[in-house]
Amino acid sequence: MNVKRLLVALATAITTLTLLSVVVALVRPAPSGLWAYVDVLEPYNLPTWLAATVLLATVLACLANAVVAATRGRFGSRCWVAAGAAAAVASLCVATGLHTRIDGLARQAVGSNPLTTDWLVPAVVAGLLLATPFALLARRLRDGRRLVAALVTFGVGALGGELVVRALGDGGRVLAAVAEGVQGLGAAGLLAVVVTALHAARGETAVHLVSDLPDAAPRDLPTVPRRARAWVLLLVVTPGLAAMSLLLTLAVPAPGPKLAQWVGYLDVDGEGNVPTWWSVGLLVTAAAAHLVAGLVGRATGARGAAGWLVTAAILAGMSLDDMTSIHERVGDLVRPEGAAAADDPGRNFSFYWVVPGAAVALVIAVAVGLLALRLRGRPRWLLVVGLGVLFSFALGLEGVQGVVLAQGTGGRVAEVLAYHLEELGENLGALLLLGAATSALALRRSDDGRDGGLDVRYAGTGHPEDGDALFEAEEDEARLAASPTEAIPVVTHRTG
Repeated sequence: MNVKRLLVALATAITTLTLLSVVVALVRPAPSGLWAYVDVLEPYNLPTWLAATVLLATVLACLANAVVAATRGRFGSRCWVAAGAAAAVASLCVATGLHTRIDGLARQAVGSNPLTTDWLVPAVVAGLLLATPFALLARRLRDGRRLVAALVTFGVGALGGELVVRALGDGGRVLAAVAEGVQGLGAAGLLAVVVTALHAARGETAVHLVSDLPDAAPRDLPTVPRRARAWVLLLVVTPGLAAMSLLLTLAVPAPGPKLAQWVGYLDVDGEGNVPTWWSVGLLVTAAAAHLVAGLVGRATGARGAAGWLVTAAILAGMSLDDMTSIHERVGDLVRPEGAAAADDPGRNFSFYWVVPGAAVALVIAVAVGLLALRLRGRPRWLLVVGLGVLFSFALGLEGVQGVVLAQGTGGRVAEVLAYHLEELGENLGALLLLGAATSALALRRSDDGRDGGLDVRYAGTGHPEDGDALFEAEEDEARLAASPTEAIPVVTHRTG
C-alpha cells in the first residue's frame, strides 16, 4: 500500500471537510439539514465519523503490528497492543464525547474536589497516559519523530478546540472548526506512521510482512497465529452490550437526572454512545478485513479478488450510516407530506427510509453476489449468510417494527425487545462478514530465520486450511530441493 497516497487522501478529505465547517460557521450559525451534516461542531456528522474511523483504523494497524512483531520480543508487541487500546479510547472520545463525562463520573465515585469539578483536567491527564505507549514506540521506530509530531498535532487540536469554545463561546465556531480539523490531521498522521511500521513484500503466492521494530528478545511462537482470542472478545462484547442495554432500559424506564446520561450512553437505541461506536467499529473492522483480502488477492494474482475492495467500500458506507443516520435523513426526504417524521414520538409509521433502503440493498446484494461467485467454501457462505442476516434485521425487522408501532399493537416491552434484537442481529451480520474476509486469508509466521515476519496468503477459493496446506507443500518442496535423497523411495525385500 502506498502510504504517501493514503496520507494525502486523508489529509485532503479532512481539510476539505474542515473548510466546509468553516463556511458553515460563517454563513449558517445554526445549521440544519445538509449544512449540519458537514459541520464538525454539530452532533453525528461526517467529519466526526471520518476522525473516529481513522482512529479505529489506527487500532487495527497497531494490532497487526503486534502480531507481526510478536516474534521479535514481548515488550514491543505489548507496546503495540497498548497503543491500539489508547487509539480505541481516543476514537470513543471523538465519537461519543466520553471525555466530557469524566467529571460527573468522578464526582459520583469520589466526591467533589479540584480534579472532579471540571472534566478538562482529568481528560488532559488521561490523554498523557494514553500517549505513553506511542512515546515508547517512538523511541524504537525509524519514524519515531513523525509519530511524536502526529501525537502533538492531535493533542493540540483536541485541547485547542475546547479552549476556544470555552473562551469565545459561539463566537469561536470558526476557530473551533479549524482546531477539530487539526485534530483530524493528527489522527491521519498517526495512522500513516503506524501503517508505515509494517513493511510488505509481494511474493508469487503470498505477501510477506515485516515489523519495523528491532529485535529485542526473539522468542518461538506457534507457526499459525491464534485467532480464537480475538473472536472470543468480539462474541462476548457484542451480545454483552445488547444485554446490558436491555437490562438498563427495562429496569430503569424513567431514570433520574444523574442516571439518565449513563442509561442513554449505553442504550442501543441512542446515538453517539458506546453501542453505536461498537457497531461502527465492527463495520470498520469488517471493511478493513475485506480491504486486506482484496489487496492480498490482487497482489498474488487471484481472480475476482477486486470484489473484496467493492465490499470494503460498502461496509465503510454502512459504518457511516450507522454513526450519522443517513437512512433517517433520506427517509425525511421521501416522507409523504403530513406523515410522521423519523423522530416522531406518536404512533405513526416513520420508517420511510426502508423504501429507498431496499433499493440500495438490492445493489449491494448484486455486488456481494458477484464476489460470492468467485469464492468457495467458508468465505462464500459466511459472506452470503452475513449479508442476509444484516439486511434481514436492518430492513425486515425494522420495517415490521415500524408497522407495529403505527398500529399501536405492541407495548413498551415488545418495542424495547424488538429494537435490541434488531441491533444485535445487525452486529452479528457484521461479524459474519468479518469472518468471511478473515477466512479468506491464511497466516503463517516465517520459520526460515529470515526476519521473523508473517506470510499472508489469499485463500478465498476455499477454507483457510487450504492456504495452510499450500504453505506446507511449499515447505516440503524446499526441503526436498535441499535434500534430494529424501525423495528416493526405500524398497524392502522379503526373504522367505
